[in-house]
Amino acid sequence: MQIAAENIDRLLAVEMRRRGIPRGFKWRIFEIARAAHDEPLCLAAARPLAGDPMRIAMVTGAWVPDQMPVGESDGPYGTVVLAQALARIGHDVTIYSDPEATPPIDFLARHLGLDVAVEAVVRGDSAVNEAIARDYDAMVAVERLGQNGEGNIYSMNGFPLTEYHHAFDDCFRLMRAAGKPTISVTDGGNELGNGKIRDELIRELPGLNLADRTPCGGGILCATDCDALVVANSSNLGCTGVVAGLALLREDAALCHDPDTERDLHYVGVGLGLIDGGGGGAIAACDGIPADSCAALVHLVRNTVERALETPRERAF
Repeated sequence: MQIAAENIDRLLAVEMRRRGIPRGFKWRIFEIARAAHDEPLCLAAARPLAGDPMRIAMVTGAWVPDQMPVGESDGPYGTVVLAQALARIGHDVTIYSDPEATPPIDFLARHLGLDVAVEAVVRGDSAVNEAIARDYDAMVAVERLGQNGEGNIYSMNGFPLTEYHHAFDDCFRLMRAAGKPTISVTDGGNELGNGKIRDELIRELPGLNLADRTPCGGGILCATDCDALVVANSSNLGCTGVVAGLALLREDAALCHDPDTERDLHYVGVGLGLIDGGGGGAIAACDGIPADSCAALVHLVRNTVERALETPRERAF
């Protein structure tokens, strides 16, 4: 299992980003995240979720007025795939996002036949944060932007988003204080949970923070900590890794989704108006990675899980 999980982590962290968006940081971010955990990231994230049924809150959705009015394609696909696996093993899942980003997430969940609630949160509603932390047993953030050290939220290019995105950071803080698991699936450092490695990122990759580009001077990197941090090529693919971790821990390869489902989600998402964060277009891609390439990675991950769980066969020569 350990060998399979390490290989899945590495496979999903291989950078495939197109020119025109920040590149060249991915592998080092992954290495820093891996050093902060005692086991492969996909196992560290899956382990708190692999046991008895719980109430799990998931948060996702990155949207920008005019450019991404109903949200980015990275986040929703992985969220519903992970929610499907969690529901299959008995967890009660609720997905939260901003009102603008909620409709496509809800549609994708129904498209997969999921019986999960998808709830819109009014920005700045601190009572919602307190209720989530109180009422749920664990929380998973997927490509959900988080606050920097100044309490502000930025895109990967330093575009201010504080006034548009509800800050779920207090949910993480309250849940961690109560000893409840917090898991974050990320790809670039500005997402909720990256406070776990923020100091190391600033020390080793100072250019990633874009402190000189952000109006507050605090940079884009999130300062909010988490228990388990997954770093992948895209957060959607990071969720593929968490599902693989669940499959390995529960010895059930059927929890993994298939390439056709992955590809289908991309094309359905285009019809819903989700935008590729890699180029800003309504295309079947995630962070510039075409749907077929994402599907190929899903196939390789599922194959790795199946090979790890199958009955051993010994060569006779």
